[in-house]
Amino acid sequence: MSKFIIKAEHIPSLEEFEISSGDLNTYLKNPYINPYAGSCKIYLWDNKYFYISHEDWGKVFKDVLFGMPKYQVDKYDCENFSILVSARVSERYKLNTCGIAIGDGPTGRHGFNIFLSDVGLFYMEPQSGEVYSVDENSGYRADLVIFA
Repeated sequence: MSKFIIKAEHIPSLEEFEISSGDLNTYLKNPYINPYAGSCKIYLWDNKYFYISHEDWGKVFKDVLFGMPKYQVDKYDCENFSILVSARVSERYKLNTCGIAIGDGPTGRHGFNIFLSDVGLFYMEPQSGEVYSVDENSGYRADLVIFA
């Protein structure tokens, strides 16, 4: 019997960085980093968090956003997309710094993602893949964040 190895080429090699939940909590509540921190509820469910470079997040999001389900009003809408993106990142890459964010979006109440990279804290629109710094005037503003 022959022996062979199949390498999963679709999963990029990622350099991970680590931050404690205490340090991440302090970072998320820093008004210079997150201007809406004072009005945002933050839930951190792990003791350690793992994040990657901004460039590597682009590779991860390219993968996890591929083949998303079709949008359906009230049945499969914004918060479902946000939950699925966070779950896919956790499942495929074992990263717990792509969180779920609920708050205001450009068109009203909205579910979206929030993630930590080596260059800062960002919102990501899971239906389009658009990324915005949390301190940018993008129309996104989280008042509930969950990192799990």
